[in-house]
Amino acid sequence: MLFTASKPNEATTRASGTSWDNGDEIGIFTIKNQSALQPDNIIDNNNNLAFATNGSGLFYPKGKSIYYPEDGSSMDVIAYYPYKANLTDFTYPIDIAEQSEFFYSANLKGVNRNSTSSNLVFRRVLSKLTLYIRPQISGTSLNGLTVVADGAPTKASFSLSTATLITDESSVNKIPLPLSGNNEQQVVSALLLPTTQANRTKIQFTIGSKTYSWLVPHALDAGKAYSYNITLDKITTGVQVSGYMEVPVYTASGTAPNSAKALHMVASNSWLNSAYTSNATSIRNYTVLFDTKSRIPYWVAYPMHPMYLASGNRTDAWEYDPIIPRNTQPELYSGWSTRGIDRGHLLASADRNASRELNKTTFYFTNMAPQNSSMNGGTWAQLEERVRYWCGQTTYDTLYVVTGCILPTAPEQITYTNDNNGKPSAIPKYLYKALLRKKKSDGMYTSIAFKMENANTEIPFRNSVVSVEELEKTTGFTFFTGLPPEVSVSVKQNTSLTEWD
Repeated sequence: MLFTASKPNEATTRASGTSWDNGDEIGIFTIKNQSALQPDNIIDNNNNLAFATNGSGLFYPKGKSIYYPEDGSSMDVIAYYPYKANLTDFTYPIDIAEQSEFFYSANLKGVNRNSTSSNLVFRRVLSKLTLYIRPQISGTSLNGLTVVADGAPTKASFSLSTATLITDESSVNKIPLPLSGNNEQQVVSALLLPTTQANRTKIQFTIGSKTYSWLVPHALDAGKAYSYNITLDKITTGVQVSGYMEVPVYTASGTAPNSAKALHMVASNSWLNSAYTSNATSIRNYTVLFDTKSRIPYWVAYPMHPMYLASGNRTDAWEYDPIIPRNTQPELYSGWSTRGIDRGHLLASADRNASRELNKTTFYFTNMAPQNSSMNGGTWAQLEERVRYWCGQTTYDTLYVVTGCILPTAPEQITYTNDNNGKPSAIPKYLYKALLRKKKSDGMYTSIAFKMENANTEIPFRNSVVSVEELEKTTGFTFFTGLPPEVSVSVKQNTSLTEWD
């Protein structure tokens, strides 16, 4: 037998996320159908056999092979990752300080020579914590930042027989957490042992002579992922709820499959329109959630306000996003390979033209989608212009915008176009915008959304209106999570442009 294997959907701390790396090894047992993993139940001495992959997700035996029972009987398959040669009593030791991941699979049951599937579906046993860290004052460097977890156990053992995790409560220790990013934003993506108590896991941020402490305000459940926006000197958080109104949340909890996220800030107030003053010391530019498998954005979320706008200042400064891993991005200095496909901005260049420095950030490759040229210069451009008009209406507060891509769904096939290195990116079936704003006089919210086919349909954007609620069902993301609960449903159901014209 050969095996295919599926990792948990949401990204891990490893560089390749939900894909397997060349040389990854899993351990496999086969046992009598509907029996426990015990010595007497193991079939044909298939006891902790090592299988390895070349990165394709297909696993081959490193030594002894596994065969279906000759008598036609059925068997169950138990598997785990990463492989460990010496196990005692079918128990896998886990030390968070030394190990980045642990998966377990027991989905293959009743397997026999008539079976058509040998795909192992793994689940994560640990909890994932992702922190997006920025300084409170724009332009302040995070150089030298260290992050440590404390107060929770670091060692445990996982019984492959009973699929239970046994935590060593005496193993509380400090764990340095890995950091990635740059001086403007650092990202912690760490795997921790599940906990049963809120406020038990303490995170300490140290930079220079200052140390900031924060308690995770909930238990860490096995297999779940939690993300927070952390601003040093001012920690603002919320489980599965973004710190900014416009940033969507993956509805299924955790993080979207094959995703990498970046929060881009305004580095200096000199980037903004000087006609509009702001006392804020930290001003956001936009957030991007990038699909590293399809190599296009899931979405780009951003506030719209006249302080971001002027005229001119287009830079055409095509460049890699400095925060998202470079090897996951398409190279687009010269555009896509397919005729009639543009490097379509999700955050329009003209939405950030208060200065050349601000405008440059809209030309990051993670802000680009393969877009039909006629649509990009026609009905889509008209919608973008209308959004800027709505942004300038003084009776309303900040306009919140999410612009994103929707891929074709089965049985329709995804089509691809190549970047400058010949690597493919998926072409979206639709592009969308979700908008929300609040009236200054009475504080009433109103939303609207547009879903437009990525083709030269010439259908006016006014004929492409959908509700935000419908868009949530289509995309799998929850929009505008900061809306008051008592009005959220009704606000998101709107499909009328009356409040927008």
